[in-house]
Amino acid sequence: MHSREPLTWDGFAAAMTAMQTASLQLGDTKVQLDERNPRVLLGRDPTCGLPTTELSVSRRHAEVYLSGDQIYIRDLGSSNGTWVNGSPVPSDGSPINPGDQVFLGHIPMLVEWSGGNQGKTVMGELPPDLKAMIEAHKNRQMAGGPFASVAAKLHEPAVPDGPPATMLGIGGREAPKAAEFAYRKQGTNNNGVLLIALKSDTYSNGVELDGYLEFTALDNETVASIIVELVEYHKKGPKEGHVWDRMLVRQGPWRCKKNEVVPLPFRLRVPPGTSVSGRDVHWEVRGYVDIAWAFDISAASPITMRNVDIERIRDGLGALDYRLANLDPEPLGQRFTGLFQPPSNLRQQYGITDIHLAVEYLGTNLQITMLVEKTSLFKFDRQVKLVFDLQQFRSAPQAQVVEFMRQKIDDLMDRSPAAS
Repeated sequence: MHSREPLTWDGFAAAMTAMQTASLQLGDTKVQLDERNPRVLLGRDPTCGLPTTELSVSRRHAEVYLSGDQIYIRDLGSSNGTWVNGSPVPSDGSPINPGDQVFLGHIPMLVEWSGGNQGKTVMGELPPDLKAMIEAHKNRQMAGGPFASVAAKLHEPAVPDGPPATMLGIGGREAPKAAEFAYRKQGTNNNGVLLIALKSDTYSNGVELDGYLEFTALDNETVASIIVELVEYHKKGPKEGHVWDRMLVRQGPWRCKKNEVVPLPFRLRVPPGTSVSGRDVHWEVRGYVDIAWAFDISAASPITMRNVDIERIRDGLGALDYRLANLDPEPLGQRFTGLFQPPSNLRQQYGITDIHLAVEYLGTNLQITMLVEKTSLFKFDRQVKLVFDLQQFRSAPQAQVVEFMRQKIDDLMDRSPAAS
């Protein structure tokens, strides 16, 4: 195969650095944490990414996630707490580093790094002083003591016996009302009703999704936490879907009285290289109310996901009279593959049947790889790579993108003026 050097939007290839990865272990269960699986939920719920049967661990106990080259853990309102080096982990997260000692309730968690920061956390038995701290923490939780997150303080529930106080939303704004959101889905059981309300049913990659949860208690209940997630389901991906972003919108425990209504605005981040909704992919916003000692409540709102970068590529090829078949996303997005056909006169003239196309997100760059499928008349397979800065690609005039692609396709088929 004849391969050419990568050609970039600015004329040079972007250097990519190694991504931080780690292996997480609870008991005998392991899971990989990396850029394709950057968030892992831990708990007794079998739908968690790292499940355990340990009784001191809550159903949705904690979350471990990557942010840049650092690994963080945050507690999700668990009964027995999450601890790093004997200190309680808050809901907004604490970093984990090699040599730290991490406990979820009474069970240690092992983290083993690879890539840029190799090392392990320290395993060991539960120290007596930490066990005493866990018991004290559990007693405060059972009593409904002040162990609340910043989010909880911003979203205090309305008092049913009097007028509700002004609700503060994300960034200190006044919380919107549910009536302002046109798209609604709800889930319910004997314990309560959870409503998910969204302004739109269609979103695109790289945006922030603002929404609104409303929980109504149908009985006097103790609520452990309320969580909302952005989930991608791919035909070839995980059965329970892949969580791209998750927000703890209210941490408890707190006592909800019958018919009490708790309004909770939220915000989720859509990843930059999303898979497009289609026959193999669908997306939803999923919410959970974790009810202590009773059945949880869940709700899901389906949404349609677009990818503006894939649309620009499709439009650019269409303007050049190249017919593009489907660009199929791999599970978890970030890479798309397909093929397109040159006009019939060029297929006959140069012995080319199809041109294979791969689009891949590489950090802040977008790489497009094209490879011709030759016939007997075409002596060599040819490949060309285009690397775009994402911001420049999205802001450039479409005519400029079309002309750049035309030049590179001409080069691929050896039809450029320089080649002739």
